[in-house]
Amino acid sequence: MPVHSPLVTYYHSVAPELPGAKHWPLSFLTMRMDRFEEELDHIVERGWRTIHLDEWWRMRCGQERSRGNELAITFDDGLLDNWVFAFPLLKERGLKATFFICPELIEPGDHLRPNLEDVWNGRTRMEDLAGRGQLSWGECRALQRSGVVDIQNHTMTHTKHIVSDRLRGVNRGGFEGWYPAMNTCAPDERAYMAKCPDIATYIPIGMPLFEEHSAVVARRKTIRPEFMEAARKLIGEHDLSTPDGRSTHEVRLHALHAAFQARNAVVEGEESFDEHVARVEDEIIGSKRRIEKELDKPVRFLCWPHGGNSPAVHAVARQAGHVATTVGRWVASANERDRIPRTGTGWPLGTTMRRLKFDAKMGAAHGRQPYRALAGLNAFRHRLFSQG
Repeated sequence: MPVHSPLVTYYHSVAPELPGAKHWPLSFLTMRMDRFEEELDHIVERGWRTIHLDEWWRMRCGQERSRGNELAITFDDGLLDNWVFAFPLLKERGLKATFFICPELIEPGDHLRPNLEDVWNGRTRMEDLAGRGQLSWGECRALQRSGVVDIQNHTMTHTKHIVSDRLRGVNRGGFEGWYPAMNTCAPDERAYMAKCPDIATYIPIGMPLFEEHSAVVARRKTIRPEFMEAARKLIGEHDLSTPDGRSTHEVRLHALHAAFQARNAVVEGEESFDEHVARVEDEIIGSKRRIEKELDKPVRFLCWPHGGNSPAVHAVARQAGHVATTVGRWVASANERDRIPRTGTGWPLGTTMRRLKFDAKMGAAHGRQPYRALAGLNAFRHRLFSQG
C-alpha cells in the first residue's frame, strides 16, 4: 500500500553568475539565483506551506492531518552559498527549509560571512559576497536559531572510496577527481577544499581514477603504491597540455594498468570487516552525535550522499535514532514509511512548463487526480523499462 506524504524537493547550491564559476568543480550543482527565486515565488503564489521534516514525518505517520498544500524544501552538502544566497531568499518570503550537513565539511569557528541581507541593508556589495566554500559552525548555529532552517545529518564525510581495480578514467582536473582529491586531505582540511577550483592542487593531472562508491556502502580498497608511482612517472613523459600528449599518455596508462592487473598487483589490500563497520558507524552515528553536540538539538533525519545506501546502513541509522532516511538509489524503498522520497526541480524546461510540472508533482504527492494516476503510470513505465 503506497504511503502518502507531502512533496520533498532538494537543491545543493544557489548562486548568481560568479566570476570563474565554470572552473569550479561543483558548478554543475548550482541553480542560478534568479531561477531559484522564480521557484520560491511560485510556491508563494500557489499558497503552498513549507514545513520542516519533523512535521513531514508526523504527516507521513498519520499523526497530523495534511491540508494538501505542504512542501518540504531540502538542501544537501552544507555549501556556503546556502547561507549567502539561499537562506536570505527563503527568509524574505517566509519559507522554511532543511539543510543536510556533513560535520567534517563544516568550517570550525563562529564566523558569519556577509550574505544577501547585508547587501540589502547596504553593509556590503553584491560583488563582494563569497560564494564558494562550506558553512561554518557559527553559520549553522545562526541558521538553526533563525527558525527558517532546520539542520539534519548528511553523514560525516560525504566522500567516496575505491572499491575495485577497474579504471574509470584519468584525472583531467574536473569533478571526476573530486573524491580522490578529497581523500588526500586530512579531516581538518576537507572543509576548505570547496574554495579551491583546482583539483590539481591535490592530485596531479593525468593520475588514474578507479571505480568508487559512496563511503557508507563501499568496502574500501587501497591501490598499491608501486602502481601509483609508476603512473606518476608516466605523467612526466608526456605533454598533457596537448591533445596528442593526452591521447598517447592514456594509451600507455591503460597498458601499464593491464600489466599490473595481469599480476593481480593493482590493489594492495581491503579494509577488514571490523574496520568497515567502525568507519560506517562513524559516518552515520558519529556525524549525528557531532551535529547534536555542536547545535544542541536532536538529529532525526539522514540524507544519503550520492544516494548510496542499503537496507543494512538504513538499519544502522534507525538504530542510532534517525526516524527516517532518504530513498536515494534504493528506489524500491520509496513506499516504506521511514524513507524520504525526494525530487529535484532542475528541469530543462521553459518557465510555464516548469511551473506546470511543479504543480503536477505537488498534486501527485497529495493524492490529487489526475496527478496521482499519472505519477503511478510513470512509475510503472520506469520499472518496466529498467527491467528490460
